[in-house]
Amino acid sequence: MRALLVDDETAFAELLAERLRARGIAVRTAYDAESALALLDAGEEFDVAVLDVCLPGASGIDLLRRMKARLPLVEALMLTGSSDVRSAVEGMRHGAFNYLLKPADIDDLVRELRAAHERKLRQEENARMIEAGKLASIGRLAEGVAHEINNPVNIMTNAAGWIEDLLDEPDLASSPHAAEMRRSVVRIKAQSRRVREITRKLLFFGKGLDPRPGPVRAADLLGEALRLLADRAADLGVTVRLDAPPDLPLLVAPPVELRQVFVHVAENALDAVEYAQPPATQRELAVTVRVDLPPPGDAAAPVPGDELCIAFHDTGHGIAPEVLPHVFEPFFSTRPVGRGMGLGLSVAVGVVTALGGFIDVDSRPGDTTVTLRLPLPETPAEAAPPTCQG
Repeated sequence: MRALLVDDETAFAELLAERLRARGIAVRTAYDAESALALLDAGEEFDVAVLDVCLPGASGIDLLRRMKARLPLVEALMLTGSSDVRSAVEGMRHGAFNYLLKPADIDDLVRELRAAHERKLRQEENARMIEAGKLASIGRLAEGVAHEINNPVNIMTNAAGWIEDLLDEPDLASSPHAAEMRRSVVRIKAQSRRVREITRKLLFFGKGLDPRPGPVRAADLLGEALRLLADRAADLGVTVRLDAPPDLPLLVAPPVELRQVFVHVAENALDAVEYAQPPATQRELAVTVRVDLPPPGDAAAPVPGDELCIAFHDTGHGIAPEVLPHVFEPFFSTRPVGRGMGLGLSVAVGVVTALGGFIDVDSRPGDTTVTLRLPLPETPAEAAPPTCQG
């Protein structure tokens, strides 16, 4: 939980912040409304704000209004002296979760902070459910648009092919404009292919992914997935590396679904770097692919044969121990609402599990590795492959 404590009594604020930190709550302090808003302007994010009603300059109520206008889902607790209860109640009318009288008992404050945090999580989940409903509607719209676009594009492609055939006729082939016409036909066909690729993606968005399995090269799908995210990685200053031996065995899997799994996991790694606080000094996403052979007679091994291990390592903020058990739950996300629905990893684990594999997560601040372990088709082993790292 991330808390913002705003109180103009410096000694009181610092002591209270230390006591909250000792109970596992990350706390930032500010001593007036403008300092608190400056933290928000700097991009810092909080789950709950603890606001003194009486602040110099803008009051705690004014700060609450301005904070809610920027971050509607942030919860707030009001701290007040006994003579300011009416103001604290007014704060609740403006969206505060509750109020406490100063000096607040630390156990009462922690209990209210946790209750406010739980309400924020519920509100975020509801917001993501609404987003999911909107995306489902957009998916149906995208499918219709894709079909409507495909029809004229197919006509354009056929017409371009017909023009190309006509240009082989002697009368047109001798025209001084023939070369330019051929170049134009090539451009028309190239742009038609581009539009068809776009509509293909829209159809995937509308209908879902193709579940039919087939032999696939994991390194090729990883390359495609990372190219899809290349622009975002460049904008974030993240160095992306793919280390995959050229002689990897083939997987049997639905290629589109597996590529989407790779995209989801890589996107989460980029999110970890983007939202790291403090910002990561070394920004890197390294993807390594290895073959792992479980030790002979290891009855505890979840996959009995060779595995293909695909490890995504990032240098982002890491995953807190209390968050780690929830990362694969649908609609669970530590990102702000509107920047993801919390479905990526749940979709990934569903696909990987359906393929007979599983996902490992090992995380600490600045160092997270998500490893996908996928079973390989049974073939006679010629040599002991390297052990999967991750």
